[in-house]
Amino acid sequence: MMNLFKSKKDLFEFRHGTKTWYFTSSQREVVHGGITYKPFVVGRGNIDDEDIDKCDTEVSFPYPMQLLNAENDDLQQLFINKIYYKTVTVTILELYKGETLVIHIGRVVQPKFDDDTNRMTLVCSTAESQQRKNILTRKFQKPCSNKIYDRFCGLDIDDWKVGITITSIGGLIVNFTVNPTPVLDEEGVPVEPPETEILTYPDGYFARGVLFKDGIFTTITSSTSSVLFLGREHFGLAIGEYEIAPGCDQTRTGQCHTIFDNTKHFMGFPNIPNSNPVNDQIIK
Repeated sequence: MMNLFKSKKDLFEFRHGTKTWYFTSSQREVVHGGITYKPFVVGRGNIDDEDIDKCDTEVSFPYPMQLLNAENDDLQQLFINKIYYKTVTVTILELYKGETLVIHIGRVVQPKFDDDTNRMTLVCSTAESQQRKNILTRKFQKPCSNKIYDRFCGLDIDDWKVGITITSIGGLIVNFTVNPTPVLDEEGVPVEPPETEILTYPDGYFARGVLFKDGIFTTITSSTSSVLFLGREHFGLAIGEYEIAPGCDQTRTGQCHTIFDNTKHFMGFPNIPNSNPVNDQIIK
């Protein structure tokens, strides 16, 4: 009987939200630990371990080609449509004689497409390499420097999300209905006997907000009480249940005040001058 593990093979796990993809550099499928790894990887670069804080590698796939998981989700579409590729994590295992060794854990930081060689190459880096990068500090500016729902903003998206059912899709225009929600008493506890209600939201309530499901988020540019206008195509969008949450225009008098009552966390300076006196005035 042929020993399938007499040579070393790489096993790759890609993860995005709740979705996972399993591939191998072998010429045939590899079953290990109850998981089937598909033979789609055409190349892996050397794992460059420059120091303790940096470890990079590249993984190449045929392009264009569907890279499907068991649920028929296409990994390649994440990068073609630039859908949050920074949140795609990768774990690389080395398989030899039935035993595995983890040789890389990181995330995809850049996709590269080569039409001449018909390859998509994913540049993968360890999380530690990101900690050594120079980052921008806060700016002295009129709009708020926080991102909505981040730790500085202080809002929890779970407190503001709304369950919806998408009823039709036309390009970037999505029609929806709001799902029924339990009626709550003054303390936020469902009333007894249980009752449900369908809330309504005014035009523009979800502008600059997000549509999301299974870890994939898409910006809502504007909205009415039953229509969403998306900023780009949402990966895997289909008729069914999703969640949406309102956004913020980063002004103190906008949604921060009118919807969220969150001005105590506003980090802009709306009263600064429109012009810089150092540049625009002659000091005599």
